[in-house]
Amino acid sequence: MKLDLTEDEVTTVMVALDNYRDLMSDRFLWSGDDADQQEEGSAEWIWQKIQGQIQEQLNNAVADAVGEGEKASSDVDPFDFKGLEF
Repeated sequence: MKLDLTEDEVTTVMVALDNYRDLMSDRFLWSGDDADQQEEGSAEWIWQKIQGQIQEQLNNAVADAVGEGEKASSDVDPFDFKGLEF
């Protein structure tokens, strides 16, 4: 599934997940209920997945900005050894 969110929406989701994870962690400490611990783990997992995508998009944007983005195979010169000189 792909979602297109604005930066504000992503921030809101991340903060909500962080707060929910903290709530479930506290509830688990008080109740000892395994379901609360599972909920905490699920919130953490989703938070990590979103954070990973944010980092990947940032890294791709930086790579594209400095000209290191993916090139089509027709744009690659197999005999270009720039940067490999000793």
